[in-house]
Amino acid sequence: MTALILTIVSHSLVMFAMRFTEVNSGNRYAATVFTYVTGAIITFFVVDTSALSNPDVDFLFTFLMAAYNGVCMTMGMIICRISMGVNGTPISTTFNRLGVLIPTVSSILVFGERPQIVQFIGIAIAVIAIIYINSGKDSKSSNHIKSIKLLIALFIVGGLIDLNTKIYDTYGSQELKGCYQFITFIFCIIVSFAVMMAKNRNFSLKDAVVGGVTGIPNTFILYFSIKAVESLPAYIVFPAYSAGVILVVNVVNYLLFKEKLSKEEKIATVMVAVALILINM
Repeated sequence: MTALILTIVSHSLVMFAMRFTEVNSGNRYAATVFTYVTGAIITFFVVDTSALSNPDVDFLFTFLMAAYNGVCMTMGMIICRISMGVNGTPISTTFNRLGVLIPTVSSILVFGERPQIVQFIGIAIAVIAIIYINSGKDSKSSNHIKSIKLLIALFIVGGLIDLNTKIYDTYGSQELKGCYQFITFIFCIIVSFAVMMAKNRNFSLKDAVVGGVTGIPNTFILYFSIKAVESLPAYIVFPAYSAGVILVVNVVNYLLFKEKLSKEEKIATVMVAVALILINM
């Protein structure tokens, strides 16, 4: 139970740290670079990277998957930061966790897994939530159209990251999992640095500190989730994790930051939370 709680806390802290950068007009691109620099440093010292000096076929697959995952993770964090500035933290968090739909559908179409009726219901509710949030009275405004595009992009990239994890767990070498994490962070640094150089090269000590601090919980999200599954059934961990992050972010934002949701966003958030629970049962 402790590991599950720490997973929820870690993911929530990452969302709030990114929100801080957006609210305080920091350089989101620089903060992202320092987030992944922290992740690379931590993983280098806590995992066995000896396989880096003895490449083979398994290592090549690990390297290519990590490179692709690094691109996805970097774009996911940048899109999430931008979305927070446009849509707010609660609804961005909701759609970030909704990305679990992509590996779920892929499991059906590609990996031959067959979900139960209750999981199909969860998928249907999630799709309805996406449609419903686009049905508000302000749906024709230019800002709303921009926000919906960001949410859909956040949903897709978040789902691809989850799908990458499933692909590597299925086809990758378990002995190289530590290397996979380390190489992923290296490519995250490369991609995020390139984006920073193209978008905004000016950054402050505050951007470096906030980005570095964000990197600590960001690195340990996967670590704590694995530990949680070791001590609790997966069908308890994953729905509790997804719904828990949504609940924590929404409650804290309402109590501390007074960030209110529209009627459509409130209903869509509840629908997504229910969908995530059903999908992971």
